[in-house]
Amino acid sequence: MMFVCRPLVLCLIACGLCLTSHNEDILLSVDFMPLSPWAEEVSLSEIPYFQSPDVFQDPHNCSQLLPEFANVSAALSGCLVLRARPARLCQGCYQNYVQLVGIMQKINQKFQNTSDSCAKSLLQSDRVQLLVIMNEFFEQTWSDSKCTQCLEKNSTAMLTSTIKFMALFDEVNTCFHNNMQAPSVYVQQRNLSRVCANCSAIYKNLSALYSELENANELCIDLEDAMNSTRHLWSTMFNCTVPCTDTVPVIAVSAFIIFLPVVFYLSSFLHSEQKKRKLILPKRIKSNAAINIQDKSS
Repeated sequence: MMFVCRPLVLCLIACGLCLTSHNEDILLSVDFMPLSPWAEEVSLSEIPYFQSPDVFQDPHNCSQLLPEFANVSAALSGCLVLRARPARLCQGCYQNYVQLVGIMQKINQKFQNTSDSCAKSLLQSDRVQLLVIMNEFFEQTWSDSKCTQCLEKNSTAMLTSTIKFMALFDEVNTCFHNNMQAPSVYVQQRNLSRVCANCSAIYKNLSALYSELENANELCIDLEDAMNSTRHLWSTMFNCTVPCTDTVPVIAVSAFIIFLPVVFYLSSFLHSEQKKRKLILPKRIKSNAAINIQDKSS
């Protein structure tokens, strides 16, 4: 067995030496291959196609708008998060939103004597379009919050009605706070008559103003959230109810609607009885006349 394996091992070693010498010859031949003439004269760095991907062609300096967009978008996103609860984002973040709108206008502004703008290089040059996604997020958030309904044109300042509502809202909260002596005990026993009595008038004024703004389409998330929290405190926490002043008319109308079917069916019944009497009466008269004639003939 040993005599059979020994020649085989020697053959494998010889084959390995042959392959090694062949590879060295190839490497030597490669090292000494002459370069083509065009490769000696032209380098890849001089060909525009082989420029690094990091090289950004920006003749109009559009890239200078990226840091500005980054700073404003970071400020706006931080403002939205910090003013999410309670919702006061329309009042506190409209200045940041105006700045973002201004930057987007710069990006979309056309260059002189051309139809191009920075939007082509900053917004449409890649598949992800990160700036477009971020801007659409801010626009959608601003639209869902209805912030434009609480602000002047171009979102430069708050409406007078918005300022008036928030001032009245602060007065209602101050009234609630001043008339709560022991919140834990009173809330558990639902005996906050002092709050209900002393704050009823100002609460009615706030509710009436809210209805006016709702009809005028001047409500945003700030006012809606403020009114919802106030109503929750008034009805659930304080267990207060506003007495209805139109009780008598409501009861009268309800009673009329309830008895209307009764009146209808009663009148229908009486009308049908009269018709029956009119149909039966001629038969009785005819029969009585026949009896009278028979009596006379007899």
